[in-house]
Amino acid sequence: MSSSKPPYASSPIAIMADSLGRWTGGIDFLRFCLSALSSVSPEARYSVLIPKRRFSKVFTQAIKKRIKKVAGMRINPSKEPTRDELMDGLRSSGSQINFIDYRDTRSGLAGALRECGAKALFPCANSLGISFPFPWVGYIPDLQHKRLPQWFSEKDRRDRDHVFSRILADASVVVVNAKAVIQDIQEFYPDHKARLFSLPFCPPVNHSQVRDVAKSDNLEAYSLPERYFMVSNQFWIHKSHETAFLALRQVRDAGHDVHLVCTGNTFDYRWPDHFENLKNLIQKNDLQDSIHILGLLPKNHQLAIMRKSLAVVQPTLFEGGPGGGAVYDAVSIGKPCIVSDIPVNLEIDLGTVRYFKAGSAEDLASKMVDLLVDPPEMLSMDETHKQLSARQKELGRFLLEIAEIATKSHSSPQ
Repeated sequence: MSSSKPPYASSPIAIMADSLGRWTGGIDFLRFCLSALSSVSPEARYSVLIPKRRFSKVFTQAIKKRIKKVAGMRINPSKEPTRDELMDGLRSSGSQINFIDYRDTRSGLAGALRECGAKALFPCANSLGISFPFPWVGYIPDLQHKRLPQWFSEKDRRDRDHVFSRILADASVVVVNAKAVIQDIQEFYPDHKARLFSLPFCPPVNHSQVRDVAKSDNLEAYSLPERYFMVSNQFWIHKSHETAFLALRQVRDAGHDVHLVCTGNTFDYRWPDHFENLKNLIQKNDLQDSIHILGLLPKNHQLAIMRKSLAVVQPTLFEGGPGGGAVYDAVSIGKPCIVSDIPVNLEIDLGTVRYFKAGSAEDLASKMVDLLVDPPEMLSMDETHKQLSARQKELGRFLLEIAEIATKSHSSPQ
């Protein structure tokens, strides 16, 4: 083999696709970051590090699933994205990418970083320890287990506390999605030593998918209604779908023939009966013909359906980033949003957004009727692209700056 420097050695930052590569929202986050980085340095090739799953882990997971089945326990029907699905999702960022598989150990990860020649590793959702030989940037998505402890088991709360405490103790730099998360960390982990940085609000600019959305008419299979609002969240309990359902009942009772289309995974591992409860709520309120639950869709289909909606409704009671993924997507295609007024959502500073009182079906119904009566003008794709391109470069420069800070901290004497 040639010993010459690999063509991707100029990459300033390597992308860690471990924990975040195991669910669709995490893949979206990595895709946003890659798009932002390549908007600043389009000539660079970015290394994405993917751990090889050890047989022992796969075997243990299979045994656990078998035990649950024998014991009559419910098994999460959702599946972890495959390696190909992860790669396809990240390629859609438009970035030049080299995928590097590494042995799922600290030494294997260090070897992969040595191979790609990146200055720093991001985002690390688990601590790599203070002795790890390369600079790494910690990532904490949210402190939901602190703000809404009733929706977590004691073990889940304990596990999240352990992971986040380790990151805050071992990382010199930690990135979060919003200023509200920094405030939560200051409150619940006041003795941390890490430097905290919040990402700027930056919905994605995805040229290929936006073009698909603009011209996509092949949605007949979904049997979409003529006029509809859209909720595009996983059916987790904190997303508060019931607020949107009850609001729709009030909107229809007010004489408006409008529907609600919902996309997203229908399983909540913490509350396995949650989706069934929502279906009962739909039945009780005679909304079976007015609420359309489509499940998890290909990204370009989701965006095309979103583009045809009247507006995106975001009823969530908690998010780690402003608006959650649904609002990021909506703003990226110029779609107006009606969003709950929780503190983190108030950090949305781009797009057409109206707020309602979180948890109030009455206030949400009022805002939905207002939008029906006085709809906002939807931005053109060109206008949307212009706004987001500037914000994307801001995020790209931010990530490069964070990598530089981590590198200098790592090389400084302790």
